[in-house]
Amino acid sequence: MNESILNRYWRTYGGFSALIKSYYLWISVVITAVLFPHWSSTNWWDDVLSIMPNLLGFSLGGYAMWIAIGDDNFRKLISGEDDDGQASPYMEVNAAFVHFIILQILSMLLGLTAKAYSFSVENDNSVVIFFGEYYEFLCLAGYSFSYFIFIYALLSALAATLALLRVSSWYDKFQSQTPETKLSTDEEILKELKNISQQLKVKN
Repeated sequence: MNESILNRYWRTYGGFSALIKSYYLWISVVITAVLFPHWSSTNWWDDVLSIMPNLLGFSLGGYAMWIAIGDDNFRKLISGEDDDGQASPYMEVNAAFVHFIILQILSMLLGLTAKAYSFSVENDNSVVIFFGEYYEFLCLAGYSFSYFIFIYALLSALAATLALLRVSSWYDKFQSQTPETKLSTDEEILKELKNISQQLKVKN
């Protein structure tokens, strides 16, 4: 267990493969492009710094609610890696919330950085001279990336909420079992969990 906590989060989230396949990522790219008139000028960071702190508080509260869902039997059901080493539903939802919170913090840090370095620069400034005609392009590139992270953090809130809804649906399904249908062995429990998971994914 020498793996760092960040590496563990990234592996549980799914790594770059899950990131590239995320609809939320590509929708964020489209929204960022559509909102070019907003982030291509200064002071866009005021929206980030006013929205994100409140959203961060909301996400931490939602994370606490997620930890409190279910009873000991249900937590045992959704935790523990599969035989093939695949992350449990419990850790997948945790990774979704951690991903969401990291994006929020990163968007605030980028917004603060953009605001701190937002001042007029003379044409004879050494930085402007060094980058030449690419100076304004680099500024816009930094603005676009920062705003993209902001939009992605907003949409990730939806992803985390849907993950929470999925686990709530699992719990509802788990509670609806009758004593006659409750499972007795760990192997049967894991098999039933996979069946419930597949059923819910089809309905979502």
